[in-house]
Amino acid sequence: MKKTSFTISVILIFCVLLLAAVWSYFQNTLDALDPSGTSASEVYERHYVLIPDVENSVLWQEIYENAVQEAAVCNAYVEYLSQDTGSSYTMADYLRILIAAKVDGIILKPDGTEEVRDLINEAVDSGIPVVTVLEDDSESQRISYVGLNSYQLADTYTEYALSLLGGKNGTIMILLDAESVNPIQSLAASQLTRYIEEQKAIGQEINVSLYYLENSTDFDYDEGIRNLIVSYSPLPELLISMDEVLTECAYQALIDYNEVGNTSLIGFYYSDQILEAIERGIIPVTLVVDTSEVGRYSIEALEEFHELGRASSYYSVTLSLITQDNVEDYLTASEEEGSN
Repeated sequence: MKKTSFTISVILIFCVLLLAAVWSYFQNTLDALDPSGTSASEVYERHYVLIPDVENSVLWQEIYENAVQEAAVCNAYVEYLSQDTGSSYTMADYLRILIAAKVDGIILKPDGTEEVRDLINEAVDSGIPVVTVLEDDSESQRISYVGLNSYQLADTYTEYALSLLGGKNGTIMILLDAESVNPIQSLAASQLTRYIEEQKAIGQEINVSLYYLENSTDFDYDEGIRNLIVSYSPLPELLISMDEVLTECAYQALIDYNEVGNTSLIGFYYSDQILEAIERGIIPVTLVVDTSEVGRYSIEALEEFHELGRASSYYSVTLSLITQDNVEDYLTASEEEGSN
């Protein structure tokens, strides 16, 4: 009898230890899957969701990381809604899911469609504040816009475009996404054309044109820019990109077609590839939005709305430049992040 009791006790102890080990493994796995490094068992006052429009983007990862830091101070959790490239879900689909889930706030870059605008309105009407970042949809009921304004963009692009032309005649082509109706970029492009006309040297002739690229598939940007390079002879002296992905595609196309040195490129934001291009002098300058401010202000707007029932409608963020003079700072930071 004693032997049987001892055996049962050993089995029970083994089961307890096994369950403890399984639970520990399960908890560690959840922590590893959580990109913010927080435990899934923690309780937060609010749950916010960030919807990036580009997967594996340096810009969006930095915005997210800064939003997480700000949210931690407010005891809020920020979820990065990673969009699987193999998924057929659209931004509108994700918005419907988040509205049904009754999250406490949404951060996104609107695509300019009426469907997404209506869903932003539906979210706000149901008590879920929506903050637009980088691009705005002022016709929607979004509570705040966090980003640049068209005057900032146009003025900065104008300064560097005229500097690169150096008082000579030339052509400038502005690359835009045909699929996204972006009021900020469209207005910036219009103002850029006007600023160049007003600020060019006396007697200088500069022709500014817009080139719209389709982006219904992953390869449309690449194909569109290659068509541009093949179709235009000679190429414009200067290409201006107001989009992170477009910048990389344009840079790669200039290399593939041996046009480096014939055409200069003013880019938007950066990647390791773009930083290396600036270091080598292939790209003279790229514009950089302060992602720490975008992430921080987005959370501030959501928190302000929950506490006061309203928020500032516009948060202006800092616009910086990366040139050969300061690119080493960004390369060093990128290397340090990669080693961590």
